[in-house]
Amino acid sequence: MKTKIIVVLMAVLVLASGCRRGSGLQGSSDESYTIEIGGSTSVTPVMEALQAEYANVRPNVRINISGTGSGDGINNAGITYQIGMSSRDLTPAEQGRGLRTEVIAIDGIAVIVNRDNAVSNLSLEQIYGIYTGSITNWNQVGGRNATIAVVSREEGSGTRGAFEELAGFQGRLLGGANQLTSTGAILANISQNQDAIGYISLGSVNDSIKAISVGGVAPTVENVTRGTYKIARPFIVLTGNNVHLESASFVQWILSSAGQTIVTNRGYITPR
Repeated sequence: MKTKIIVVLMAVLVLASGCRRGSGLQGSSDESYTIEIGGSTSVTPVMEALQAEYANVRPNVRINISGTGSGDGINNAGITYQIGMSSRDLTPAEQGRGLRTEVIAIDGIAVIVNRDNAVSNLSLEQIYGIYTGSITNWNQVGGRNATIAVVSREEGSGTRGAFEELAGFQGRLLGGANQLTSTGAILANISQNQDAIGYISLGSVNDSIKAISVGGVAPTVENVTRGTYKIARPFIVLTGNNVHLESASFVQWILSSAGQTIVTNRGYITPR
């Protein structure tokens, strides 16, 4: 009888192991585990908010988050990071790597100026002109007589890639633009320079700057949801083929009603 019980238990263990391999999951939900997450600095704030709440759900899971840019998040998903973060769609070459992707939020990109700037609305054509250098003075768009200080994100930034694509000037950024490496740096620069213009995630807008309308449409969650505010992009998480159970569970929790409540509370839009 004991021999039969042992054989049955061994069969159950083998079957469970096989099911886990078949699903592409590794590990046990009862283990202590550290999830390494890296990528888009725009996704980082909402990921940190999700991390803080998830600590109450799975206290045995530690989550480290590194804001290193979308390119790094895509290139190192499943390698350096169990979960990568991107604030832009993948290129065809990146899609060919076989990464698993989930859109966890939709984000508008706000065009921002200094609070003392009289300009409160620009058309997409005017934004194009400013960022490519055909419009150089604020008085050309209804502002004061002053040279426009163009601020952009660095090459490889998901926010920059999405903004350039949506505004139609990919690869044609003004040569003298001030290229900064984080949302925080953009906010600081714009708040201190009356003649500067930049762009950041809608969810990162605060009272230190002014978010302007684009084509007469204000950058609000409601307008992005309606589709009337046109400068918007996805927030994506990426995993490799062999996903640890804890990493997969965290992604599924982000997509649950609990996780999506945090997304909306942070000012972003749920993708479903």
